[in-house]
Amino acid sequence: MFDQYCAGEYRKDIQGLRALGAILIMVFHIWLHKVSGGVDVFFVVSGFMMSSLLLKGFFKQGVVNPLVFWGGIVKRVAPSAYLVLGVTLLASYLLISPSFLMATITEILASVLHIENLQLMRDSVDYLATDVPDSPVQQFWALSIQVQFYAVLPFILLSLAWASRKLNTSAPLFIGVPLIIVASFAYAVIVVAKNPSLHYFDPLARTWEFFTGVLVFLVVCNLNVVKYRSLLGLLGLLLVIGGAFLIPKGAGFAGMVSLIPVLGAACILVSGSRGAGLANRLLSNRGLVYLGGVSFTIYLWHWPLYVFYQTYFDIQSVAIVPGLAIMALAILLAIATSKTVEAPFRKIPREKVLVNFAVGVLFFSPIMASAYLIRADILATYDKATERWVRQDIEPYHQNRIFPEKTPSAIEKEELFAARGVFPEPYNTNCQQSVQGTEVKTCRFGAIGADRKVVLAGGSHALQWLTALRAIAKENNFEIVNMIKSSCPLGAVEDSNKSCRVWNEKAMAAIIEMQPQVVITNSTRTTENEGEYLPMSYVESWKALASQGIKVVGIRDNPRFEYDVPDCLYKHQQASADSCSLNRSEVFQAENPAVKYEDLIANIDMSDLLCTETRCPTRFKGYLMYRDDHHVHLPYVRFLRENIEKQLRVALPDVFKTDDGNMLTETATDLFEPNIHRRTNGLDIVQVTLSK
Repeated sequence: MFDQYCAGEYRKDIQGLRALGAILIMVFHIWLHKVSGGVDVFFVVSGFMMSSLLLKGFFKQGVVNPLVFWGGIVKRVAPSAYLVLGVTLLASYLLISPSFLMATITEILASVLHIENLQLMRDSVDYLATDVPDSPVQQFWALSIQVQFYAVLPFILLSLAWASRKLNTSAPLFIGVPLIIVASFAYAVIVVAKNPSLHYFDPLARTWEFFTGVLVFLVVCNLNVVKYRSLLGLLGLLLVIGGAFLIPKGAGFAGMVSLIPVLGAACILVSGSRGAGLANRLLSNRGLVYLGGVSFTIYLWHWPLYVFYQTYFDIQSVAIVPGLAIMALAILLAIATSKTVEAPFRKIPREKVLVNFAVGVLFFSPIMASAYLIRADILATYDKATERWVRQDIEPYHQNRIFPEKTPSAIEKEELFAARGVFPEPYNTNCQQSVQGTEVKTCRFGAIGADRKVVLAGGSHALQWLTALRAIAKENNFEIVNMIKSSCPLGAVEDSNKSCRVWNEKAMAAIIEMQPQVVITNSTRTTENEGEYLPMSYVESWKALASQGIKVVGIRDNPRFEYDVPDCLYKHQQASADSCSLNRSEVFQAENPAVKYEDLIANIDMSDLLCTETRCPTRFKGYLMYRDDHHVHLPYVRFLRENIEKQLRVALPDVFKTDDGNMLTETATDLFEPNIHRRTNGLDIVQVTLSK
């Protein structure tokens, strides 16, 4: 089955290839901010090396114990991986902003369990997590996929090897492995085209890369491929290096574009199979070979160094000298880790399975326990903040505008911790459509079953007002029908995805069939760079509803910031009153642009309660006004409830009438009893009821 070459030749060029992959990854992460294909190279090499280990053992010894295989991986991977996670956990606790710490701890726990890729897949389709910055452990997605591959590889490969030996032919291996590659590649091409950010981390979409390495091992052990060795190696280098620079930013990796680094790595592996061509001699350079031995540890260290540098200095881009320093430090830490942490455990024989697994438990346990305890502490802080929101006697703001505060009250740290963890109830009850979904989901609030029905429709900037609207509806005996889709206003805008346009068609049909008294939605749209404008698609939706006799009330949009507000306030606690605020003129037009369409829409304008005459602050009278960079914080929505009701009464006199035709009287009672979705970034979801 295998010739003499496959008996165990040490391949220096493979170590050099791994070093090249690590260098490309660091350069592209730090300066070019795009995918290099270096991880794809790692995956091919992993498939090549692991299949070599399994198949050589099987055909030489007749049997391979998967526990021995897994134990060897544990003792090799656990010490360095969990050391990096432990240091990152400590640094995160000290440096990461409170508003992002829960998301970071969640990803650390996922990395400890080797499911970070699955956590990132979850976050990539989760509207509530899309604006969370990259965590310092995001690089562990690659190790997670590798561990998942190692978990299933013995079952697949040894089954095919057993069939090959039983039939005395290589056919099962040479048929089975390519079939896996074709199936996984076809899946990757299809799903990556639909959602590249999601399936970049998909283990099924990456399987073909690992099994390409397996196929290369089968080829070099069974076929004579030495004829064009030098040319093949140079082609491989060109694909790996040239592809990294030429592949455009945003290309859908794991799909068709990944053929470039994968084929490049395959060409290099094949070219060095029976002697060394030029490319293989270049990769066998002593320095590259040495770095190749610690390449994956370099990969693990460089990313938290890069993220923490950005966090500490509050910058987005890294200059040449600091970037080189990050790379140098990552290499030094990898070498130190290899010599002091990994080396002692490498001496343990592979056959001592229990000892090898014990090494994993030794490093796993303290990191898992520490991360869990920190997470529990954060949840306790969440509870403390939500309890304060429940018990605090929040007086509705009676005036018609806010005023500048020379010395605004400081926001308590607990509130900054908890701000990103509370959302309107529909996120918790599956009655809010996701970014990619197209079906119309509804749920009902207020006076459920009442004859008067009001539809709240659009995206999250409409949904954020539900906290006030449902209390108003219950108090005034009308029903709120929630009809919301994330990132999708009522009237799809130019940058809306296809699903938003489909959802809009279905939502309009559902509203017209329901025939509510009123539809409440957003009347304008704000952007970070261009400020406020009125999309014509909004106007078209208003016209369509008006033609069916359905009244529309539009809530003017709120400011959007280029930064996370709780994070900014945490970093600038001692700064001036204008810190973390914007000029009003940067956000709002002088006049609400929706006013000119008063024949189609009644307007609710909260701009004077979100901005003074000149500035748009982010804290007022001790309240945090925004939970992230563009959503109004729910306790502040509660604070504004009475002002919203006053404007609604003017806009909707018929809705506020009793059955005998009289207007319902205003009340000072603040019925605030929505369930608030407390989000803990994937590991659990707890429903908290705030009531007064």
